[in-house]
Amino acid sequence: MSKLSEQTKIDLTPKNLVTIILLVISMTGMYYSLQAQIQEAKLLPVQAPINSEITDALIKTNTELEFIKQELSDVKQQLQIMEERLYELK
Repeated sequence: MSKLSEQTKIDLTPKNLVTIILLVISMTGMYYSLQAQIQEAKLLPVQAPINSEITDALIKTNTELEFIKQELSDVKQQLQIMEERLYELK
């Protein structure tokens, strides 16, 4: 394994040099683009957290919907029983 020193010679082909330059330009462009996005995000209004009243209303609505689903299921079962009895009478 060779050691790096002041006398170490590095051979760069034009292709390698162009690749390195394009890589540096690309990284610099991404950096400035990201900085611009950060500045834009700083100007956006802060979103308020969800109010507890809204959360409570959502929970209540969800509970009521579950109750209605259960009631509908019960009504369907009762209707099925009534249909079966009606067909037995015929």
